[in-house]
Amino acid sequence: MIGLYFLHKLIVSAVLLCNTPAGGYVYQMIYDCEYGDNITDVVFFVKNIFNQKLSTMYDSRVGKYVGFGEYGMKNAAHYNSQAWKMDIRKSQVETLCRYNAILFRRSTLDRKVPPIVKVHQTKQADYGERSMLECSVLGFFPQEVRVSWLRDGVEVTTDVSSTDVLANGDWSFQLHSYLEFTPRRGERVSCRVDHSSLKESLEVDWDTFALDAKYLKMTVGTIFFFIGFTAAAGGAVYYWWKQRFDFSPLGRQGRASPCHLSEL
Repeated sequence: MIGLYFLHKLIVSAVLLCNTPAGGYVYQMIYDCEYGDNITDVVFFVKNIFNQKLSTMYDSRVGKYVGFGEYGMKNAAHYNSQAWKMDIRKSQVETLCRYNAILFRRSTLDRKVPPIVKVHQTKQADYGERSMLECSVLGFFPQEVRVSWLRDGVEVTTDVSSTDVLANGDWSFQLHSYLEFTPRRGERVSCRVDHSSLKESLEVDWDTFALDAKYLKMTVGTIFFFIGFTAAAGGAVYYWWKQRFDFSPLGRQGRASPCHLSEL
């Protein structure tokens, strides 16, 4: 039976090749899987298109081919009479559609990759000077993400800019947000990220250690300077006092010697 089917196809192809019009023939077979919100609802179509016209279509909802036009109806009746072909079409609902839907859901719809968030100063500036912070949100999936800035826990809506969500080419995305501001000592500045992979918002603080370390070094240097200055001044006073009032035994002997000479 299968051999007769392929022989029929071969004869039809030969006839078409021998009577090819100037524009040629275009034959297409399209496998189409359509899903609802739940992948258990699957509809499988096999569409045979000849010269951009739908000729026959297998519909898994009715479990058979449907023909369009006289030629299509004859082919549909022929296909439906082939038990082996109908068994293949019924099995393809599972092997072709549902199996690939599960893989697609795992790799896209159900795939969650949390972002890596880094906050840094784009240019060095002291407290009280205009500066800019950059919040880099890296390697997340899916691409829907929300980034906001907080100053002492209050969301900032002005002087904020952002890039578009950029594809990395490895099924992950990145985004960069910027905040122009004038830093104040003791203020907490944070980048907050909301993403479907996170159970709660992720807040990353701007680390002011480098900026604070500069002033810490100046403070420590000043303290050590005054300690050194005080020690040096104390040493100088002590030396002067020792020279002015020499209480050593040798010094006392030197001062007492004129008295001993007068007694003699």
